[in-house]
Amino acid sequence: MPDSLRPASVFSHGRGWSFLGFFSALAMVGLLAPSYELLAVNQHLLLCLNVLALNFCLGLGGQVCMAQGAFCGMGAYLTVMLHQYYPGGSVWILPAAALCTAAVGAAVSRPLEQLHSGFLAMATVGVHSIFINVVLAFPRVTGGAEGMLSAVPLTLPGGITLSGDLFYFAAFSGLLLLASYVYAALETSRPGRALLACREDPLAAASCGINRPAIRAQAFAIGAALSCLAGSLYAHYSGFISPRQFDLGLSLKTLLYLVIGGQGRLFSPLVAVVVLETLLSRLEFLGDARSLVQGLLLAGALLIGPALRGRSPGELLGRLLRKSSPPLA
Repeated sequence: MPDSLRPASVFSHGRGWSFLGFFSALAMVGLLAPSYELLAVNQHLLLCLNVLALNFCLGLGGQVCMAQGAFCGMGAYLTVMLHQYYPGGSVWILPAAALCTAAVGAAVSRPLEQLHSGFLAMATVGVHSIFINVVLAFPRVTGGAEGMLSAVPLTLPGGITLSGDLFYFAAFSGLLLLASYVYAALETSRPGRALLACREDPLAAASCGINRPAIRAQAFAIGAALSCLAGSLYAHYSGFISPRQFDLGLSLKTLLYLVIGGQGRLFSPLVAVVVLETLLSRLEFLGDARSLVQGLLLAGALLIGPALRGRSPGELLGRLLRKSSPPLA
């Protein structure tokens, strides 16, 4: 086993406590929350998986991607359509869909690698638009704008059928745990350091002999595959998929939460998703004013979150006191 994949390497520098704290709290939520609350929790976990997938591209490789919703939708549609013909083939359908989506992500990344962040974001928006138009152009296969039912359940090895909120909560949480481990392992590995070099200074990285298109394509492929698996689980969990579930809003929200939590950080974006999405879901009593309050809450988090990262409470208090104290005469 490579040293970067060993638990001692992945869980170094206190990260093991972060893993333990986050996933222990998540397990307590799954065990104590009533069944009707698990629906919202599983939707939050879907967003967490997409945020972590984008973190592979942006947090490690420094490439903005606005196509996470498309990758998630590809996983959903591929698995639902393949399960119609092979109802018991979940064991190979999910890996096959992930490999196909990873290949698409790598193929998209290579020609766009030379673009700067703004142009790259717009180019990936075009990729998302292509996905939506393909879904709408073949209504007999994809259901078009009306969507399609996912009547075939996922089947685990041994013939066990995956059904129910709690079982899907375990599936989402397990996938998130595995993806978090892969992210931590990649970050401390040689390819991860090459990705960080590309993020910090692409020209210097290229001058050191790093194959930027190849290494960034790998990060794009991993992010696309993770979003694909998240979409596959969600498609069978919800029982219905449509283009609206994977529109540009999903990609925008994914990018927003990653910026709030901090690109390149592992758990703070995931905590931001869980906390803010829970707060936003409690605002139904506001009626028509809910959208305004949601926008203000997200805007405040977007402004305050980056300012709070990396500072201790004492430093923050000292900064506030310096700002509030009158100037000396």
